[in-house]
Amino acid sequence: MRDLLSVAFRETLGRAVLSAARPTADSLLRRPIAASDGDVPYRIEGKILCDDPGHQHDVVVRFEEALVEELRCDASVIQELEEELARAGLSLRSWIRTKFFEQHLSRYSMFRRKAPIFWQLATPSASYSVWLCVHSLSNDTLFKVQSDFAMPKLSHEERKLQSMRQEFGDDPKAGERKLISDQEAFVEELRAFVEEVKRVAPLWRPSLADGVVINFSLLWRLVPHNKVWQKELKATWDSLCAGNLDWAALAMHLWPERLIPKCAMDRSLAIAHGLEDNFWTRDHDGKVKPRHIPIRPEVDIVSERTSAAIQAALKDVIAAPTARARVGRRGARVAQPPEGPADALLV
Repeated sequence: MRDLLSVAFRETLGRAVLSAARPTADSLLRRPIAASDGDVPYRIEGKILCDDPGHQHDVVVRFEEALVEELRCDASVIQELEEELARAGLSLRSWIRTKFFEQHLSRYSMFRRKAPIFWQLATPSASYSVWLCVHSLSNDTLFKVQSDFAMPKLSHEERKLQSMRQEFGDDPKAGERKLISDQEAFVEELRAFVEEVKRVAPLWRPSLADGVVINFSLLWRLVPHNKVWQKELKATWDSLCAGNLDWAALAMHLWPERLIPKCAMDRSLAIAHGLEDNFWTRDHDGKVKPRHIPIRPEVDIVSERTSAAIQAALKDVIAAPTARARVGRRGARVAQPPEGPADALLV
């Protein structure tokens, strides 16, 4: 059943465009997650989804559609799935919200290399998440998360909080105070989520050549729901900041003033960043050596690749605090919003 859940989620977030022939269970499980159109007769159509009942891109609804439309699951399979999740005390939404990413990360980790295909960006309580597919990331992805998902969600929940306060009046009952408190906590988490997305969006320039962990490291504050993964991303981000991963495209994007002089002294870095010909040459014997005078001066290349906007955004990101889950007066973690009717499987 775990294999079925994993395959269904793959079809949900990175849905493949297949031929008309019905796929078998074995072919679905063996099919690679990413391949070029020339390798197999399908392609990955990644998308942005969210954990938000009622949203047109709600991940649970899309998951249910994938079970029926893509995997052709009948009523008995779906009932078995419901029963297995129920025995574990989970609904489909709570499984996606709290369990799937950890299982997915474990599956896509081997020999110290971790490369999750699907990314869960979430609030500390995981009461709201946005899901991304690594193969569809672009420079605009986080701006879309901000404008199409996170900000509208925050506005909706702020209006809901205001309505609660007006409805319950100046002297709410104990139960009403708890509802207001929980909604305030949810809004607070959403505000922090939106603020962080705004911080990192101007810096975002994904490059699959860097690997998943380096690309994900910039977003380490957006995974507070998974402390182990967040710790690894933070360590990678710290290594980037310290100059220990200067071969990465992300490092050149963020710190050209640091890397370009290094390219004049380290040929491997020059090769990694496409500057070998500018700083290195071969003598008559074919031996590679630094150029006495680069084709283009360092200062010109640095100026060309430096952005005042990126420098300002980077300074803000480095100085920002780590998101923390709000706790109630008794130290309990805040309640998550109800799952709503979308929690039932569509048969």
